[in-house]
Parts: sequence; structure tokens; C-alpha cells
Amino acid sequence: MTYRGRAIPIAWKLLKHNSSAVGVKEIHPVLSSAYAFLCHLPEVEQVYFRADRGFMDRQLMVSVTGYGWKWAIRGKGQVYVYDAQGVALGQIRQHLSQHGEPVFLNDVYITQQHYGPVHLAIWHPPGARDPWFIVSNYPCSKDIFDEYAQRFQIEEGFLDLKSAGFDLESTHLRDTTALSGLIFLLALCSIFLFSEGASLVEEGERQTVDPHHHRRLSYFQLGRRAILSRLARRKPLLVKLRIPSTPDPEPLKTSRGPPASSAPRILS
Repeated sequence: MTYRGRAIPIAWKLLKHNSSAVGVKEIHPVLSSAYAFLCHLPEVEQVYFRADRGFMDRQLMVSVTGYGWKWAIRGKGQVYVYDAQGVALGQIRQHLSQHGEPVFLNDVYITQQHYGPVHLAIWHPPGARDPWFIVSNYPCSKDIFDEYAQRFQIEEGFLDLKSAGFDLESTHLRDTTALSGLIFLLALCSIFLFSEGASLVEEGERQTVDPHHHRRLSYFQLGRRAILSRLARRKPLLVKLRIPSTPDPEPLKTSRGPPASSAPRILS
């Protein structure tokens, strides 16, 4: 789940695997766990699910739709598109604009199983290596590309787990049960770091650990530096858990996408 530029793990499964590709049968239990967790949070009114090409599966899309989530999945260019009458409209990639403009196809059907209706957003951003083919279960506008770009926040979370934060790899753990338990603890620690970072910003003390005029550190790093500083000065810390649901008062701009939003998003 994203929060102000970072991804907080709420469900996961560790696998011993020779490839980064994961089968659909391994994905379903994780999504089911995330759904069960979110059902216990009455303040969550709408879940937005963002996923990469590996989730481009009919049964997965059916399941996520059944959860009541709004989803946007990066599709594959060779997937075929059909209109409501079943007439073939060619492959998704054939609808790319030659003038570099975004193209939107609403209420269409995809794959040989004619799954749908779905909505397509098709665009090759200037300078990007690959075009974007976004498939969603709600009508798309130009905002869909910025919204989908929030999925890249999960990569920043990987850095927090590794060299930029907890240095997970230095544990040299190989047992999946032990690693899963450790990730649970690190996820809890991350929440406390976000809380400390958010408290600094809300109390106007952000510049005590990030002296720049505009915020340059993530809430994770703000919290980490604040805790280290308080430990060094023997000051109280983690007095109160605070995860504001209000919009980020000091958005951190990134090269990947728009300023980080505080709206809940589920990433995969």
C-alpha cells in the first residue's frame, strides 16, 4: 500500500524461485490476504490496485473486480482488442498514435476470451523506451498515466529494505519462514518511521534533519534520521503513532511521476 511516496507491505509470500516471474496460483493467496486485511479498515472507502504485466490474467482481473477494487494493469501490446459486437480491432499496440498523443478506448474487450468490458489507455511517452498500455476497469483519462506511475513507489521501498535503510541482504537469510517473519517486523518498523517523519513535518521541525528549503528526503528517511538524532541526544521517541490521512503538505517530486499522493493504493 502506498503512503506519501513509499510502499508499505500489507501482504506477501516469499518463494524460493529461479525466476522473477511468479505464477497466478501464487498471486491469488496474497491478493486474498490483502482483501481480508482491508475489509477490517472501515475508513478505506475505495481501493485502487496497480500492477505490472504479470497480472494481465483473466481470472486475476475477475477476482480483483469482485473485491470491488478499481484496478489498472499494464498490458501487453500483442493482446487483441474487440468491440461490443465482437469485431476485432487489432492488437493494442496497433492503436498507438503516430503523433505521440494518448489514445483511449472505452468499453472494449480483450484476449481471445473477450474479457470485458475494459478501458484502455495507450501512449508512448516522449523519451520512454517502451509504450504504456494500461488496462483498467474504469474509464481512463490522461490522469491514468500519472496514477499508474505511483506503482514505481514500490521500488523505493525495496531500497529502504536494502542499502538505503534496513540492509536486509546483510542478514544472509535463506529460510523463507525466517525471512517472512523479518519482513513483518520491518514493515512495522517502517510504519513507525513514517509516523516520526510525518510528525516532524506537521510540527514544522522537518529542517532539523533535512535542512533544505524544500523537502528532499522521504518520510521514511526523515523518520530514520529523527530517531537516530533522538537516540544520540537521549530524547524521547515514538511517543505517539501518527499516520495522517490528509494530503501531503510537502510533496516530494520525483523523476518517475507526479508528487506522491496520500490516497491509498495497492501495488503489485
